[in-house]
Amino acid sequence: MELLVEKCVSSGGGNMSPGDALRRVFEALASGILLPGGPGLFDPCEKEPTDEAATLTNQEREDITASAQHALRLIAFRQIHKVLGMEPLPQQPKHPRGGAKTPQNNPRKRRRTNSNGEGTEDVDGKKDKKEGEEVAETTETNQVLKV
Repeated sequence: MELLVEKCVSSGGGNMSPGDALRRVFEALASGILLPGGPGLFDPCEKEPTDEAATLTNQEREDITASAQHALRLIAFRQIHKVLGMEPLPQQPKHPRGGAKTPQNNPRKRRRTNSNGEGTEDVDGKKDKKEGEEVAETTETNQVLKV
């Protein structure tokens, strides 16, 4: 295990976070490094090239590979607590300052009127143009453009 982790972390470059290192180890296992016919795990301290995982059966190698693939899926879907066997951390609010953005306090959205003259919400800053009709649109710098 130590040899596997050392090879994965050292080949990844410097300044790797613990989470990135864990993911890299699972990626190496999930890619089939231990499978028969795979690259294997060779110890640089031995004179003769010997696969350190040679004592594993083919079924054990496949089980480890499948488990690593499952762990990667869990990590990708933000469920690392299941991989680590711990309780999930408490959820943090999405907008810790100022609460959720509403049309009233969001400066990027602006109100517009529809063809009935009623106020509607403008999501992307564009107005619908009817055939043969010119529509004036106000930009963020309060200049009027003819479309």
